[in-house]
Amino acid sequence: MIPSARDRLFRGYGPLIGFTAVFLAIAVLVPSQQREVRVEPLEESALTSDPEVLDESEAAEEAGAEDADAEASTGTTAPAAGPAQQEAAPVTAAPATGPCPDRELQVPGDPYSPPCTTFQGDNGGATSRGVTGDTITVAVRAQAFDNGMLDALSKVAKAKIPNEGRDVIARTIHGLVDYFNRTYQMYGRKLKVEIYDGKGDVLKEITGGGQEAAEADALRVAQEVQAFADISAVSPVYADALARRGVVNVGAPFMSREWMTARRPYVWSQFPDCSTIVESVASYYATKMANRPATLAGPKLKGQQRRLGIIAPENSWYQECVRSGLQIMERSGARPVLNERYRLEVPQMSMQAGEKLAKLKNAGVTTVMCGCDPLLLTFLTAKAKEQDYHPEWLITGVALVDNDLIGSIMEQGQWSRAFGVSFSGPQQQAGHGLGYRAYKAMRDDEPSFGVELIYNQLNILAIGIQMAGPELTPETFEAGLFRYPQRAGPAGTWAFGPNDYATAEDAREVYWDPRRTSIETRERGTYVDVNGGRRFPIGRWPNTAPRAAG
Repeated sequence: MIPSARDRLFRGYGPLIGFTAVFLAIAVLVPSQQREVRVEPLEESALTSDPEVLDESEAAEEAGAEDADAEASTGTTAPAAGPAQQEAAPVTAAPATGPCPDRELQVPGDPYSPPCTTFQGDNGGATSRGVTGDTITVAVRAQAFDNGMLDALSKVAKAKIPNEGRDVIARTIHGLVDYFNRTYQMYGRKLKVEIYDGKGDVLKEITGGGQEAAEADALRVAQEVQAFADISAVSPVYADALARRGVVNVGAPFMSREWMTARRPYVWSQFPDCSTIVESVASYYATKMANRPATLAGPKLKGQQRRLGIIAPENSWYQECVRSGLQIMERSGARPVLNERYRLEVPQMSMQAGEKLAKLKNAGVTTVMCGCDPLLLTFLTAKAKEQDYHPEWLITGVALVDNDLIGSIMEQGQWSRAFGVSFSGPQQQAGHGLGYRAYKAMRDDEPSFGVELIYNQLNILAIGIQMAGPELTPETFEAGLFRYPQRAGPAGTWAFGPNDYATAEDAREVYWDPRRTSIETRERGTYVDVNGGRRFPIGRWPNTAPRAAG
């Protein structure tokens, strides 16, 4: 039986709920690893010349043999990992780095690759906690893999959710670590992953609770695991606890720019910070929509003067950004008529959607700006149809709502009036995801459905390590990412700098067309670029009317 769009959503969503627990839906990823597709590899020069993947002990033995071979020759010959990593010279030599003579990018074919770097000399040995002359210890909290929400999601969304165990996600992490160790410049070191069983509850932490257990886990990472970094810091509570103990961490979901800067140089994210989101979405509304008729609304609302309604999670860190967005709109005379909060509680989503929908309708809202998770939005659009209510739906680009797979589970009559902001790149064809291609370059089996998300977490870490140079510390890691040239790809435009510890640097304008076929899902329904894919700096939208399929 062919799974429905809703089932396919949770096929990718459910197994990684624990890993991300971001807006209860961040783990919905492009199914780039779909079976029966041809995998497009990265350029051959980026990959190992030895396709066999070794376990850690075998890899260590082979690395030692390669060191001996390299020293017996010129001292600069690339190991089996390919030209991406040249062996360090004897420890007595002064460290030396420079651009590669044969290519510009470290990994040809990867749009996020840092500049290619050569290295010879002494890497400095133990330059920071978790860093030795040979390894960089990276922690992963095991309960980030737990599927405790699956039963609740299955009941609420009426979806059959296959259970993807910890072993699959752990195998995916190790496969991607193999990839980065073989392709990125680590200056004689290799990433060493330590997956540990912690005490924390990621779901509680997302809603602001679970501090005591998160503190205990962060203490363990710092003192027992002795990690330089943690790539499972996908809750604000855990990310904060790690930062206070000097552990670099990746994954804090949609926190404010101020929140992340206050914890520098430790907290980083592949998700846009909510300051960037509200600046882009608020300026989009103020520039293109405010004080004009709701021309894209449906029956009974079309042509009325726009009346904006906002919905966002009640958590304090998200409400800080909501307040910033309101200030931007109010300066343009675009004050909303309704500003609603909701709780990130899966069993209550349907009930809350009914309550919020009634308030929107009673307030005469013509345009809904929902900075919320896909589950609530799914219920909202379904209930809007039930109540014969047809507003405009302003896309905010959070929680992967701007992904075709997510758009396909909305009530399509309602979502045909959806348009707005996307921070991602264009939709990707099956088998073209960077993470999937990287994993398949190292292993023959299939990775986790969340391979792209895991890849991005590790990619930010690997970029920072390469850009930091041989003397790796949290401070040089920060300086390295600040030097990283701006890059654009399927996950949007990445760059970092002072007060900027998240990826999004610009956005594009999209609308949902339920009639067009998606290259991602191969079914009807896809997001369409309004401006031919052109991207705009944050807050600088053209003064043109938005479009919708209608």
